[in-house]
Amino acid sequence: MMVEIKGIGLPNRGAELMLLAIIEEFEKRGVDADFLVEPLGDYKTRAKYNLFQKSRFFGKGYNFGWPFSLFPKIIREKYGIVNKSEIDLVIDASGFAYGDKWGPKLINDRLANEIDFFKKNDVKVVLLPQAFGPFENKAVAAASKKIFSMADVLMARDDVSYEYVNKLGNFEKLSQFPDFTNLVKPIDIEKYNHLENRACVIPNFQMIRRGNSKGEQYIETLAKTIKHLEALGQKPYLLIHEGVRDLSLAKQVNSALDHQVEVVDPQDALAIKSIISKSSILVGSRFHGIVSALSTGVPVVAMGWSHKYEMLLKEYGVPELLVEVNANDVTSSCTRLLSDDSYRATTLATINSASVELKKLSTQMWDKVFNEIKK
Repeated sequence: MMVEIKGIGLPNRGAELMLLAIIEEFEKRGVDADFLVEPLGDYKTRAKYNLFQKSRFFGKGYNFGWPFSLFPKIIREKYGIVNKSEIDLVIDASGFAYGDKWGPKLINDRLANEIDFFKKNDVKVVLLPQAFGPFENKAVAAASKKIFSMADVLMARDDVSYEYVNKLGNFEKLSQFPDFTNLVKPIDIEKYNHLENRACVIPNFQMIRRGNSKGEQYIETLAKTIKHLEALGQKPYLLIHEGVRDLSLAKQVNSALDHQVEVVDPQDALAIKSIISKSSILVGSRFHGIVSALSTGVPVVAMGWSHKYEMLLKEYGVPELLVEVNANDVTSSCTRLLSDDSYRATTLATINSASVELKKLSTQMWDKVFNEIKK
């Protein structure tokens, strides 16, 4: 089976973690499959997962991959290039791509322009749990509605996303399940043992680009938080969850400090989740970094730029751990989680109890997906 995975934007390590979760689930269930993506982003990461390349990738409105589709299959096979007509299943793991924040062009390029072809050729289309909406933009609404009405599986990741889709139209395939990277298990990596029981701080350039935070305010908040964590004896470090833009932001935070803290950039999704799983606390703004913490029993102090963060903390029963980009709010939450043993124990009990149930839901989600695939 040749499976196209859409929405995996490398080097975003949250996207890579979703890719890993998908591959692991196919292997766990004994389903023989090869996976392909459009050849965007980091080649080394694609190679690490033995991904085939689709003969399609757009730049400035032009499909630069189209010439490769003209080569005979015997030649394309040598280079791992797959044509659209050779795809058996499409899995969309966008995370958050269908909504006004992203505009109609992304939605059309991602799936709307191809879904007619897939349905005509009996290729099933699965939209894994992700954030959706809002759909106030008419072009965004039209493109999204086309996809949702034709998908074989349509899954919202939270209450708000579910309601946005529900208001857009009556889609009988619509269901709701949590983020599915919670099933990926961390591993022991000796190289990062020195980070154990230390405070992990994850910056996110999207907080400045798409959120309401000014760059100076966000950088100042992270810098003051790091100083506070040092005063609490937590030996904080900065963990890079995406590529050069988050790394650049981390360097700016370090420049705002009297002395620089360690910047850790594993460039590997499983390594990042494994590091997070052994930290004393996570302070951050990367959605899947927060999921990695909560799903492994690590308390968080989160800052976000869309409804997906609020819904995630609510799912784990700790909505109060989502705070504004304000140093006083962040540091007071950190102090309570790290210094008040009773509060920390109660908070972790709530998180861990919710985590058990959410993992059950993720397993049910995959049951639903594979039942549809087998039809």
